[in-house]
Amino acid sequence: MERGYWIRSKPVYTALLWNDKATAHAVLAAGDGGLAVLKLFQQALPEQPITVFYSPAGADKDYLPALQAAVDADLRVFETTAELLAAWADYLATARMGLRIYTAGTEKFMWDVTDAAADFGILNQDVMKELTGSLARSVYCVHCKSLTHEVTSNIATCSGCGRKLFVRDHFSRRMGAYMGLMVDAENPGEVPQIEEIYP
Repeated sequence: MERGYWIRSKPVYTALLWNDKATAHAVLAAGDGGLAVLKLFQQALPEQPITVFYSPAGADKDYLPALQAAVDADLRVFETTAELLAAWADYLATARMGLRIYTAGTEKFMWDVTDAAADFGILNQDVMKELTGSLARSVYCVHCKSLTHEVTSNIATCSGCGRKLFVRDHFSRRMGAYMGLMVDAENPGEVPQIEEIYP
């Protein structure tokens, strides 16, 4: 990628920071997002109640013992991210105005959290996100409208139609995915070299 190259739709992620103008805080992390939670709890803690949802699934390192020692809050642990997201939806159903949301993990996980919050009227910009672990992308096929997850290369095979897709940097917040266009539409069969660029 050329230095200084940027596309406005591409999300910008930052380190998690407490927002003390809140009635409560919900922290959601998966896998290596556990490290981001540990860093968050190194900061001065807010006075409001904190609930932490964590799934160690996919982590390169076991953060759970450190989280159990460091997190002085309601820590809820789930074996899978699917279980975590189901519990998150239940939590949101009883949440009140002023809830601050923090999430860390892979891009797919963070946008799944954001998508669930959107069902309750919470805007994308009200969810603080810190990308950790893999840079793998979710790709939306503009031809068959399928989503392909865990894409680590510049060209991916669509899980829906099987087309070879060029993975663009254009990101859809509604889909939580990058756009994928058929790479050999003009010259069928001419597929550029596939390189891993989102390890």
